[in-house]
Amino acid sequence: MATIQSLKKKLQVIRSTQKLTQAMKTASTVKYSRISGIYSGFKKYEQSCSELYECYREELNGAIASHNPAAPVCYLVFASNKGMCGSFNSEVLAFAEKTIQSQENPPTVLLCGKKAEAYFNDKKIAFQKSYTLSDVPTMTDAGVLFEDITSMLRKGEISSLKVIYPKYKNMMVQYPVCRDLFSESSDHAENTASKGNTLFVPDRVTVIKNSARNILVSIIYGIILETALGAQAATLTTMRSAYDTASEYCTALEVQINRMRQSQVTADIADISAEFLIEKEE
Repeated sequence: MATIQSLKKKLQVIRSTQKLTQAMKTASTVKYSRISGIYSGFKKYEQSCSELYECYREELNGAIASHNPAAPVCYLVFASNKGMCGSFNSEVLAFAEKTIQSQENPPTVLLCGKKAEAYFNDKKIAFQKSYTLSDVPTMTDAGVLFEDITSMLRKGEISSLKVIYPKYKNMMVQYPVCRDLFSESSDHAENTASKGNTLFVPDRVTVIKNSARNILVSIIYGIILETALGAQAATLTTMRSAYDTASEYCTALEVQINRMRQSQVTADIADISAEFLIEKEE
């Protein structure tokens, strides 16, 4: 049976865990709020860029680089830099592994996030390059990825890009998806109505050429933001759960210790009373 001293030591350890999870919960709350504000302000613009891209996909791709269908497909896989976020990383990385290994021809693989690099190294899955993005990403991060990817497209090293990332639905739900970029054709039907209502100034070719980079960098940045937002949401949810569990455990231990103390006091009083009665009878 556990003694009061052993329970006190256990309580001390749980309280230390409680303080740690509280600190991590606070840090995640700050980062989540910051990224959420950026994402909310950027979301409508990114959606507009995505709509334009789906309408003028072939023209925008052509403004970036020529298409080499003989080259391998490039997979860009996103995960977080840190753990402690539940199943956030494991779900998207398992999805990426299954998707990549299902390809007949070996693809070119690029990774974003330390957890992605660690997972692929552990599974011994080949990849060409790994990127470490900041916890609160900027448009510069998207620009670096865009330049590297378009450089490979221009050199004919890759034919198209498939982006695997955790789609952000809400704070509790993120799920892995695979999105096609720089491909020759779209899975979505062309929005001919939007095409017909679009006014190009000074002319169509100039607008397409000058806007291609901004549109595609914005789409990539939106994906980076979704990944970062989902990672902080998952971390915050995990730390909240851990903190609540630690708090409940602390309360239960405190009750158990107090009961043991009370039992010990009651036993001591009973012993003293018994000794007094024996002495009185004698």
